[in-house]
Amino acid sequence: MVKFDKTLMSAIADGDLEEIVLNIKENLFLLPSFADFTSYPLFLEKKFPDSQFDRVAYFSKLVEPLKNKFDFILIDVPPTLSTYTDSALYSSDYTIIVLQTQERSLVGAEAYVKYLQELIDSYSADFDILGVLPVLLKNNAAVDLSTLENATASFGESNMFQTVVKNMERLKRYDLIGIVDTDKDPQADMHDRRVAQLYKNVTNELLERLKVKEV
Repeated sequence: MVKFDKTLMSAIADGDLEEIVLNIKENLFLLPSFADFTSYPLFLEKKFPDSQFDRVAYFSKLVEPLKNKFDFILIDVPPTLSTYTDSALYSSDYTIIVLQTQERSLVGAEAYVKYLQELIDSYSADFDILGVLPVLLKNNAAVDLSTLENATASFGESNMFQTVVKNMERLKRYDLIGIVDTDKDPQADMHDRRVAQLYKNVTNELLERLKVKEV
């Protein structure tokens, strides 16, 4: 188990993210967050009381020194329109829209695309949509399949990830025991290997989409 003495929020308050970069394993590093990150919007309001732009751009300035040290920096944010989302997007070159195959999620994703354009217009943000990744699809569920078809019609087939993350019971187990390393864990079974292969497929497609975008 990896322990850390300082959180992402405390590093942001000190203006230095480099001091909390943790090496988890070969080629994998982490910026450890904690419950105190809920105070991030309030911190920005106090630090920049008169500038919404400075609030949005602050995290990007902190991330900048890390960009030359890593091939990829992945920022995971909650699916909400918030300070967290704005800060992450302004810091990023690309964004992936994660779409649950439910009608309500589709409506939200369509509104989110419009919001992304507003963010670009308001702050001159410079990022692109890498694609829409369908998740939690239930096998042969009519509603899920219908939502997937509607999403394809709405966003265009080329913008949809061809790899679909299905609703897999093994993923729920990982919340309790942690992710299983199928290359090293002798207890890994066929279900673990199936999950691992799925996310390898997502990663490979992500890399292929990046190549197309950056040609």
